[in-house]
Amino acid sequence: MPKKAPKNAFFYFMLNYKDEQQKKGINYGSLADVSVAAGEVWKTVNPQERARWEAKAKQERTKQNMPVAKYTSTGVPLTVIEQQQKEIQEAIQNEIDDIRNMVKIKAFNQSIQDEDFYVIDVNYYCKAGNTYVIGESTVLRFNLRLGYQDFYHELINPGRIPVGYASDVKHGSTELGLDMPDETENQSNYIEILANIIDYLKQKDKNLKVLPPLYTMPEKVLAVQDFILQMSNKAREDEHIFRVYKLDTLFFYLINSIKSNKNEGFPKESLALIQLKKDPFKYTPGLGCEHHEANEKSMECTSSRTQRWAYTVMDSCCPVVGIDIQPGQHVPKEYDVDGILKYRDAKKVWSGPTVAGFNDASSSCNSTVNDSFEAPPSLLEYVGKTKRLEARVHAPQRLPDVNFAKPMLPPELTEEAFPALSVSHGRGRGLAGRRNVRK
Repeated sequence: MPKKAPKNAFFYFMLNYKDEQQKKGINYGSLADVSVAAGEVWKTVNPQERARWEAKAKQERTKQNMPVAKYTSTGVPLTVIEQQQKEIQEAIQNEIDDIRNMVKIKAFNQSIQDEDFYVIDVNYYCKAGNTYVIGESTVLRFNLRLGYQDFYHELINPGRIPVGYASDVKHGSTELGLDMPDETENQSNYIEILANIIDYLKQKDKNLKVLPPLYTMPEKVLAVQDFILQMSNKAREDEHIFRVYKLDTLFFYLINSIKSNKNEGFPKESLALIQLKKDPFKYTPGLGCEHHEANEKSMECTSSRTQRWAYTVMDSCCPVVGIDIQPGQHVPKEYDVDGILKYRDAKKVWSGPTVAGFNDASSSCNSTVNDSFEAPPSLLEYVGKTKRLEARVHAPQRLPDVNFAKPMLPPELTEEAFPALSVSHGRGRGLAGRRNVRK
């Protein structure tokens, strides 16, 4: 169907002329009659009046050429959603470029071993709308040469529970080992916590203009960003001074930038995430804060979680770059590394992480990693006396009454085993009993 010709300035002047004449009681039968009468008046219209109607015609032509806006079922324009998706993709690509360029430059000038990395984790009671009700946070610093160095940990009282979320908050406090928010006490000082985090990130250089990135697991990115936004709003600080990146992306580019053997590193970024999610140091005691240790919820503590993330990265990267694993720095204190290293030297190949377990994630294109590893006898000879294996050996609480070492033989058959048949009346009597009855 052909498009209608755009209306000119006279058309809109004619419509206005018709309305004015109707107010005076003059009616026209058709637009043709109106155009004849209005045409005579149009000839005498001054330039200012003509400009007014020409602007009106131009405005209407602009409206007609605009595309029809499309909306979602919730009334959000599709153009807005498309723009948001575009910005998200750009942010993801900028994050990858930032991490990759930083790692390449540091690896090229051989300073990657001394580069400090900061990981952050938060525990939140629940998500109320788009807001996360934060109850705990930890920022931890480590590097490959010195290992785990220090951390900044805070238990947070969010104050008043959002209306309608009391049950969710109670469930979250139970699962995470946190106390219920105390509405009778003042809310934690978010301004002070933000200032402490900034000072912690600047501890090596107080004049640092750009803060180092904060790394966390993919599922915690939004919660960490919202926590930073909450603190920044309280302090009237620009939240964009912080960069929250994914830890698995750093892990992937870090180990692949320092590897010297094609069998080392991760062929896919997803394998770095798999290794982190295996959480090989999850059941290590003593990594949580006093509060979580007392509640026997050490594994859920953010300080424990950040340490385990750092240990997992260092346990895989340090052997690749040639750094000796030191208990208490690159792995937890209670891990006996000597037996593992002897076994690795005997094998003469690099077999993945030195302590956390052996897997084929770094030398295979498979998308899955075995969670269990059955050690051969040679490995048990080296590490049989370590604390980890001793913890797996359990002595029986009591000894069995049967001697199973003695061969099980059938009983010897003798005359005593077969007594004579009874001659008495009743059930099971023999032939002699029958003769006596006949008599």
